[in-house]
Amino acid sequence: MNINIGDPQKYEASIQYNGIILLASYLQRLYVYETIQVKINNATDEKLKKVKGMFEHSEMMVKIFEETKSLMDGQRDKLKSFAGEVSLLMQDYIKDEPDFNERLAIVGSTLYGEQMMNFGIIKLGHIFKQNVGKDFPARAKFYEDRTKAVDLMVHLVAQGDTIEEGMQDLIDKWYVGIAAQKGGILTDIRKINEMLDFKLNQ
Repeated sequence: MNINIGDPQKYEASIQYNGIILLASYLQRLYVYETIQVKINNATDEKLKKVKGMFEHSEMMVKIFEETKSLMDGQRDKLKSFAGEVSLLMQDYIKDEPDFNERLAIVGSTLYGEQMMNFGIIKLGHIFKQNVGKDFPARAKFYEDRTKAVDLMVHLVAQGDTIEEGMQDLIDKWYVGIAAQKGGILTDIRKINEMLDFKLNQ
């Protein structure tokens, strides 16, 4: 992303906004993961309710920040507490030898989380008048198509229908790529805290 510092306050706010949307994208990821688990594995909705509450709260924080372009200490502390929860929940997100349903949940939730992050970066460019390049807008259709495909597969599995071998192979391929990025998850969580605390003149 090409960032022109320009107004130091705007630059500072844009870094903090980036931290908020990165956090929100991980909460979206966890929310979709738990939703899929409930739909296809009859999991309890205890984690889903917890994640849903944090996700909705973070979305509200995003909207407030878009208006104020500043974080009060109480808001920052709340978001950082969410980041701590996300860090714990993501530690066993990638499991050893997952079955197809688990791989589907991982792939679907990752795509939705990345879609939200991609949209957030585009919005950051509009709000702070920054050039985010062409890659992010170009990926919008990519995520739209793939989340629709995952939604269909989740629906079919929930109904007890068989997923075509070609679609299973596609999920397996996407899962391998996601699992390879396992080490970057906790790095992202650390980045969230750094961005929420970012001050240009510390």
